[in-house]
Amino acid sequence: MKCNTNGCHLFLPRVFDTPRANLLRGGIAVKIVTRVIAVALCLAPGVLSAQENSPKTLAPIWREAQPATTETELDRLNRAMVQLADGSRPAIVQIRVTGQDTKGGQSEPQNSRGSGFLIDPQGYLLTAQHVVDKAKEIEVRLANGDRLAAEVIAADSQIDLAILKVFAGKPMPILSFADSDTVRVGDLSLVFGYPFGRESSMSLGIISRAGRSYADSASFDYIQTDAGAYAGGSGGPLLNRQGHVVGMITMASERGNMGFATPINVIKKVLPRLVNGEKFAWGWLGVQLSDISLEQAKTLGLHPVKGVVIRSVLPEQPAARGGIQKQDVILAVNEYNVDSPRDVLRMVGGLEAGRVVRLTIIRKGRTMQISVPLGAKPESAKASEG
Repeated sequence: MKCNTNGCHLFLPRVFDTPRANLLRGGIAVKIVTRVIAVALCLAPGVLSAQENSPKTLAPIWREAQPATTETELDRLNRAMVQLADGSRPAIVQIRVTGQDTKGGQSEPQNSRGSGFLIDPQGYLLTAQHVVDKAKEIEVRLANGDRLAAEVIAADSQIDLAILKVFAGKPMPILSFADSDTVRVGDLSLVFGYPFGRESSMSLGIISRAGRSYADSASFDYIQTDAGAYAGGSGGPLLNRQGHVVGMITMASERGNMGFATPINVIKKVLPRLVNGEKFAWGWLGVQLSDISLEQAKTLGLHPVKGVVIRSVLPEQPAARGGIQKQDVILAVNEYNVDSPRDVLRMVGGLEAGRVVRLTIIRKGRTMQISVPLGAKPESAKASEG
């Protein structure tokens, strides 16, 4: 056998033409088989190599979806949500704060993240006051990635509101305010923000609790939504289905499945004065309160159970000077009925110091009204006092 570039060739001797052929045929046959096998082995690598290099076609293990031929209601809803997100996101910002916190008598660096939204083309924006508390340096990151320095124009801890200003050198995109008193349970709601200090996100849900604002007062009940609100989202806007602001997120549940927003109507009441540099001194009675027990309600003939018990009256404070006594039961503050200490603290704390508040109370079975001028809430006041 000889092999060259043209392949391998087998040459057999002329032994089969000789008289000895019959004697040798058996042995030669074995040799022929052996040589044929050798030829096959010589050719095999090329054959295997060709098979390895040939493309393999695999059948897909999935099925491609066919394009929709008709538009459904869900398609239209989806398009509306995408348009709303595209139109709102440019006005929503991330806030990065560098500050100092004092622990054990030592000052330590403290960094925090939050969200906010632009409300004026000149660069005014809103966020939660607790986001920028103790800030030394504030950086605002826009949706397009631009980084701008910001300063606090005004802040108020009573409603957890801070007003910041950035200087971009050009008009800024903004969000418009809606009337938060028109919010109803079941309305679609959207929460925008930068949860966990990461990228901008949008969560869709419904209004779970409508909240409430009170006439001529900064008192309010939170608007509650099941649209996701997480750490880092404080200060972000709560939008209605038109993309207008109905509230500002200031609290979230631990699991992030509920968000709580200050109604935008409350912010509208204080915003002009805060921008103009005015300071608010919020109202204070100087009392400690507790829920009324079933036994007390029965004794007083309160059916259904309602009212709040004055557990103690702090000396030389507005309530003491106005004649309020321990064990009085408050039924209403001005024209609003109250059912818990939180109701009283919220309503009194939303009025400015110097305002006269009218309390409807029960004292020893007798219903009466007492008017009390509110004082300014001291910084040392406990959360349970109001």
